[in-house]
Amino acid sequence: MIRNSIVAKLWLTIVAMVVVVLALLSVLLQQFLDHYIYQQQSRQLVRIAQSVQILVNNGETPSTAAQVAQKLTSVQKAHVQVIIAEPIAQNKQLNSEYQHHFTASQKHQFQSGQPVTIHIRAKDRNPEHDSINVYLRISHAKTVGMLEVSQKMSALHAPITLMRNLIVFSVGLSILFTTALAFVLSKNISRPLVQMNKVAEEMADGNFRGKIRVVTTDEVGRLGRTFNTLVSQLDHTIAALSREKEQLSSILSSLNDGVVAADLEGSVTLANPPAVRRFIPLMDPDSDGEIRKLPADLAQLMSSVISKRGPVTRELTWTGREMLVTMTPLYESDGEQIRGVVSVQRDITEERRLDRLRKDFIANVSHELRTPLSMMQGYSEALLDDFGDDREQRIELSEIIHDEAIRMKRLVNDLLNLAQLESGHFQMSMNELNLVQFSERVARKFHAMAQDERITLKLDMAERDIMILGDADRMEQVLTNLMDNAIRHTPENGMVTLRVQAIEAHALIQVKDTGSGISPEDLPYIWERFYKADKSRTRGQGKSGTGLGLAITRYIVLEHGGDIAANSSPEDGTTFTISIPLLGHFIPAKNDGG
Repeated sequence: MIRNSIVAKLWLTIVAMVVVVLALLSVLLQQFLDHYIYQQQSRQLVRIAQSVQILVNNGETPSTAAQVAQKLTSVQKAHVQVIIAEPIAQNKQLNSEYQHHFTASQKHQFQSGQPVTIHIRAKDRNPEHDSINVYLRISHAKTVGMLEVSQKMSALHAPITLMRNLIVFSVGLSILFTTALAFVLSKNISRPLVQMNKVAEEMADGNFRGKIRVVTTDEVGRLGRTFNTLVSQLDHTIAALSREKEQLSSILSSLNDGVVAADLEGSVTLANPPAVRRFIPLMDPDSDGEIRKLPADLAQLMSSVISKRGPVTRELTWTGREMLVTMTPLYESDGEQIRGVVSVQRDITEERRLDRLRKDFIANVSHELRTPLSMMQGYSEALLDDFGDDREQRIELSEIIHDEAIRMKRLVNDLLNLAQLESGHFQMSMNELNLVQFSERVARKFHAMAQDERITLKLDMAERDIMILGDADRMEQVLTNLMDNAIRHTPENGMVTLRVQAIEAHALIQVKDTGSGISPEDLPYIWERFYKADKSRTRGQGKSGTGLGLAITRYIVLEHGGDIAANSSPEDGTTFTISIPLLGHFIPAKNDGG
């Protein structure tokens, strides 16, 4: 715990430094005080010795001087010994001390009358038995002697112990005060650092709104203010990056094109939803549904991009869809090192289909126009060359030219109508329409045609009026196309039936013939422009249509909010069924373009 706390580390560091300093100071102070007490006691003993020397030199007997000195030293617990009667060499004790404890300089000092202080160690090595001895040369009645004043070191233990206790107490008290002060100081110093650590942990969790409370102007305070500025700038930067990331993600998600980024190992680092949808069928069935690696086609394309160091475009086929893939290298910040690739996949299946339709349309229009134009050119050249003298032949050629001109006009009008219907620019004039009366009127136009072709025209109308909201001219165009097709594709002695009924909220119009029917292979495509089923169904080349009638019919029905369907079989012929909402139930529907 202490290892991970800056407060504890700082506190213990300060306390340890103070303890070490105080310990050194206490040792030095104790040595100083010991030395000081020793020196002071030595001086005191010297003064006592000098006092005795004065008394002896002034005529007092040595015993009297010793008694006076003993009284002076009783407080100091010292011992005074005055020996004058005999020389030093004759006193074994003094002579031993003189010879063994005195150095040459001290002997000289003693002989000159100066006091000599000697610290005598005890023979048993016990410090308490050591003593401080002061020796002084004295003379009485022309007799030279020695004055010895000694004191046991144990007498000094009390003041020394007292001083040591005072030092220990002072050191302990200082350590306590230092500990408290160091704790408060470390808390104050480390508080901004602790706050910085807390804010940094919040930043690691994604919260960049934390602030440090700065109360000082020192280095730590300046660091706190700098840290707050850093956090604020990071918050703004992260917010801006988040907005840009969300914007980029929204853009990528809204694209219809697939976008995939990968590193040099082929590992996918980014894929928008369209790319994921297109890659899923290409993935291993045992995978967990995540796109981790580029498909084999894109991996090969990536190799080409890296070797070329430039964009590469290819057309690929994935699961039956035609894709235009453009891959571009991604560079490091230095602009030299390639760090990956980004690929854009565009589904061009519909574009290619429309392109094929456009080409087919041009080919079909060219084919439909070439035949009548060729006939008109040939017959007109024959007329210009005065072909034949028979007036009836000239009239016949002119009628053929006229019929082909009408056919081309009909083709052009159908193309214009179809283009307007597909673009939504075709205006419908919607009004209430009695479908029973309207159908009977249209059917009457085909009675003569049916009789000429020896076909029975049967009407099966509802007994009550059926009202719809519709454009009479466009609905007439619908019924005309269906009736004309039915009669043209019905053989002699066949039957064409027009039935009008109401079922629930819809009006049903059925046109049924007894022709050879439409093959199942052709039936799904009859609504496409210029599509023509088996030509054997058409009785006579002169009655061939443009291939646009059913496409126009379907668009008109869809604009009325209805639908049209076809059922056909070789045995029963073909039936076209139109469903249109009744009046009051009309809901305009957008056509689906085929």
